[in-house]
Parts: sequence; structure tokens; C-alpha cells
Amino acid sequence: MAHSVLLVEPDIDTLGRVASKLRSLGLTVALSDGATDLVARLRNSRADAVLLSDTLDELDNVLRALDGEPDLAIVPRLVLTSGDVPGPEGVEAVPRDQVELVAKRLYALQSRPPPASSFRDDFRGDLQQVSLLDLLQLLAMNRRTGSLNLNTPSGAGEVRLKEGAVVDAVYRRLEAEKALFRLLAEKEGSFAFTSGPATMPARIESPTNALLMDGLRQIDEVRRWRQELGAEDDVLVAAESHVPCDDEQQERVLEALQSPRTLDELLDELPLLDHDILASLEPLLKSGRARRIPKGAARAQLGQPEQLTLLGAVANRLRAGGFSGPARLVLAVSPRRLHTLTHAMRRIAEALPPPEAAPTLPIPHPIATLRVADGAELAVFGLPTVSAYSPLWQLVVTGAAALVRIDDGCPPVLETTCSVAGVPMFNATDLVPDLNEADPAQLATLIRLTLEARAGE
Repeated sequence: MAHSVLLVEPDIDTLGRVASKLRSLGLTVALSDGATDLVARLRNSRADAVLLSDTLDELDNVLRALDGEPDLAIVPRLVLTSGDVPGPEGVEAVPRDQVELVAKRLYALQSRPPPASSFRDDFRGDLQQVSLLDLLQLLAMNRRTGSLNLNTPSGAGEVRLKEGAVVDAVYRRLEAEKALFRLLAEKEGSFAFTSGPATMPARIESPTNALLMDGLRQIDEVRRWRQELGAEDDVLVAAESHVPCDDEQQERVLEALQSPRTLDELLDELPLLDHDILASLEPLLKSGRARRIPKGAARAQLGQPEQLTLLGAVANRLRAGGFSGPARLVLAVSPRRLHTLTHAMRRIAEALPPPEAAPTLPIPHPIATLRVADGAELAVFGLPTVSAYSPLWQLVVTGAAALVRIDDGCPPVLETTCSVAGVPMFNATDLVPDLNEADPAQLATLIRLTLEARAGE
């Protein structure tokens, strides 16, 4: 039975529709939109059958040309017609709007031995005219060895083949199956095939036909996942410090989101297949272990230039006597929210991260230094509100310009600590209602209002 077919249809819309449906029914389809060089195309495609449109110019001459080639005369032929219109004499006609019937007839045809001849020259072309899927199927049929180089609007890529089998692919920074699947989704660009020895490493071992079909399936599912997640305009971040997951793929996604990333950055930086990343991301967002913030809030300013001058003067005035370093602001927050807040804080334009990594225990530690204006700085400390470590709180609270309580449920000992140290305490929600600690713009507003409140005392 015929498993591969050369489809010849001058109407591009019909060509694409019929080809897509036939492929979904398990057939391998090579394409042609005209009768020019049809004999050569049929040889090169090694198709088991040829499916001709009744709208082709000089269809009878095309059939006679095929009959005149000994190795092509035995190739089974069907003619696509409109409705019950009969085809040329001696050739079976099938309605073009009944693609399932077309596929059944193709499967019922007796397959032929592959022709001995095949194309041997290197070639180049346009992806809008010939898709990468068709190119790879053509190269597989002819057992070609070499490199298929592609230039797309998104970047350059390469697919390497050995005796027709895809053995490796690269695309921008991506490799192997992930690179191949991304390339299969590209519809614009140019390609060039160059023959060469099979000396490249084989990082792809799956059978090529199965690989291509799986790639097309994953492309459709990735498109669906992205639409359902609706995260194109968001920045994604883990909502807590890294905690191992039972699911290995979800754990890798969470690990990558310890630093905020856009969806495209996440897909590019993780070596997992795009489909697997998106399938893991969805439950993480639903459970709250990953969060999204508006992309426009990816970076924020502490204030306008005239505001920064005033804030710099306030920061200098709030430096505690007898303490080295800049004025200190303490943010009291649960460990879970502190992790998100730390990443958001570092997306404030004036923020510098501390030289040392955050401690593994929930103890007070610096999260950023804000260069306010004219050499004035403000050191921002995070205080995880875990009562077991409250004896250490006095060390960071004493001498601070202020403490801002982010959570409503902070331990009572925190207020006592501030009272003993003579440090004013503010509630974040009094300054910024409905504060989202993942939003750097809201954090910048919180810090600015805290300093302004101290300036007015």
C-alpha cells in the first residue's frame, strides 16, 4: 500500500488543506503546485503514488509524460476532481473534498519499488515555498548525508543528517530535539543543503519519521499551552525559595524561576522541550509556587530626579550615630514572601545586590543597597519573621532608620524589639494598600513613602 504521495495542485489553499489532512491521516506528502519538472519531482520524492488535480494545465500531456518513463509508468495515480466529475480515461478519480476517501484509496494502492535514481546535487530555496517538514522527508527518502542550513527571522539553525536520518540540530542556543522542533515551527526564511561526510555527533537517536510527527504534535500543543497560560506579557518568578518537588521537571522550572524570567526566556534557557516546560509551569502557577507580575513592572525607578535629591538628603540625615555604613531600612516579612521581595527589590534601578549570597537559615540579612542621590545610600535588610530566630533581630533593628512590617501576622516580639531599640515601625499596607511584593514599582513606592514619612517627623 502507498504510504507516501506526491500531491500536485495549482491552488495553494487547496494544496495546503489537502496535504495537512492527509498527513494527519498518517501519509507522507510531498508537494508541487504545477506540472513543471513533474517527472523529476516524482523521481526525487520517491513517492509511492501521485495525486494530480484535474485543474492542471494539459493534464493529459502530464499523464503521457509519466507513461513515457519506464520507472514511473508503474506509479499508481489518482486524480482529484470536483464532485462526481469523471477523471481522464483510465485514471481513477476521487472528490477533492472527501480527503478521508482519498487517503483510503491511497492506502489501498499497491506500492512500487523505490526508483533507483535520486537527486544528487546540493540545493537551496525558500521555506515559504517548501516547508522544513517536506525537505526532511525528501532527504530521508533519498538517504542524503550532510547539513541543511536555515536562516529564519528569529535566527540561524542547522539540521544534520546521516543517510537520511536526522542525527542532530542546532538553532540559536538550542540543541538536539528542542532545536529541531523550534525549526519545524518556522514558516519563513531560506535553506541550503550541503552534502558532507557523516562525522558529526549523533545527539538525536529517534527514528526520523516518528520524530517529525512528534515535533508537529508538540508544536500544536505548545501553541495551545501558550494561549491558555496567557503569560506573554508577564514576568514569571518562583514564589518561594527553592523547595524540591516530587516532579523533576517542575523542580527544574522552579529552580530557573529563582530569578524572574519572561516566558520566552524560560523556554530558551531550560534544555527541556518547550512542551514539557509549559506542562510543568501550569500547575506551578495554579498552586501559587510560581507567580506572574506585569512585564512593564520588570524594572522601576525609586523616584524622579527631584525626588531622589530629597530622598538622598533624608537618607543622609537618618544615618545613626555610632554606626558605620549608610542608613538602614528593615523589611519584616515571612521567608516565603521575602524571597520574591528580594528579586523584585533588585529590579529597582538604583539597587545593588549584596556581595554575598543570602543565608540558608531565616535570619536577618542585607538584600540590596539603594544608591539614592549625590553619594547617599540606603541599605535595605530583610528580616524573616520566624520567632525561633528573634534573639538575632535586635542586631539588625538597632540603629535602623525604620522597620516596615510587610505581613499582618508578625510575632508580637517584633514590636517589642523595635520599641526597645527606639526604631519606628510602619505597616506596609498603610503606605501601599494591597502591596504586591513581586512588583518592583510598588516596592520603590513603599521605600520612598517610608523615607518621606521619616522626613516629616
